[in-house]
Amino acid sequence: MGQDVVMTAVGRTYGGLSAQQRSQDRRLRLLEAARTLIADGGVAPLTVDLVCQRAALSKRYFYAEFATKDDLLDACAEELFGRLGAQMEEVLTTAPLADRVEGTLRAVVHTLASDPADARLYMECPGFPRLRECQQRAVRRFTERMAADAMSFSGRPKPSVDRMLATRALVAGTTDLIVAWLQRDLDTDEERIIATLTATARGAAAAI
Repeated sequence: MGQDVVMTAVGRTYGGLSAQQRSQDRRLRLLEAARTLIADGGVAPLTVDLVCQRAALSKRYFYAEFATKDDLLDACAEELFGRLGAQMEEVLTTAPLADRVEGTLRAVVHTLASDPADARLYMECPGFPRLRECQQRAVRRFTERMAADAMSFSGRPKPSVDRMLATRALVAGTTDLIVAWLQRDLDTDEERIIATLTATARGAAAAI
């Protein structure tokens, strides 16, 4: 009997939303609040209290969705890199081989340039161990996909050259250049960044 009461309470509908839907809504509000705070001030100043204030939710609801602030930040990073990965897959599965490097770079650069939260999180991941690991996992995935389905390698690889390592070097250099541009350390524009990175990748693919 007691178990039936609990199950009924858990499954009860409020405002036309089930318990699961309400939980999903709260989670999205917390994630969006975190993204807004990251866009405004970066990762370091973010606290559970600030997120809850921004989301207009009590800390009880925060801890129902995330065990710690770091878990929330992990979720923000996973969402960002998952979205970038999905955009890359769209290019790799629809564009001709010759256009895939440029298409992938355009998707990544434009996404980061268009959203302050995305840009700030992408730039600051290396400064936080868990976020850095999330970013590095994404870099490894991106490298594997680019090497397999985007780089226009010609002929047989040179015996002394590892094409996967070469692609990893290109991805790392690309990340560094994009971050420098987002930080306004480079006096250039989005189109020139994309064109330069595309030419570099194509030149490397032809040479190795």
